[in-house]
Amino acid sequence: MNCDIDDLGEIMLEAWRLYQELDPNCSDEFMDQLFRFAHPYCTGYKLMGVGGGGFALLLARDAKQAKELRHLPEQDSNFDVKVYNWNIFLDN
Repeated sequence: MNCDIDDLGEIMLEAWRLYQELDPNCSDEFMDQLFRFAHPYCTGYKLMGVGGGGFALLLARDAKQAKELRHLPEQDSNFDVKVYNWNIFLDN
């Protein structure tokens, strides 16, 4: 871990891209729409687990973006989601 949040986000996006290559049916229009919506706020994102209504992990660019993103999906009627808060603590 080099403590670079952008590098971690790039790894997440690459993992998500490769997973979609392996299984083109791993996502659906709802998830694609959620990721397009969240993209300006995030450095990376991907689905977690094996699907079927599981979790999406979104990695915000910074604390300000995380704060904004945290409330947007619940306020948008297009997204019936529950937001769980989590943090990464970096000791530099």
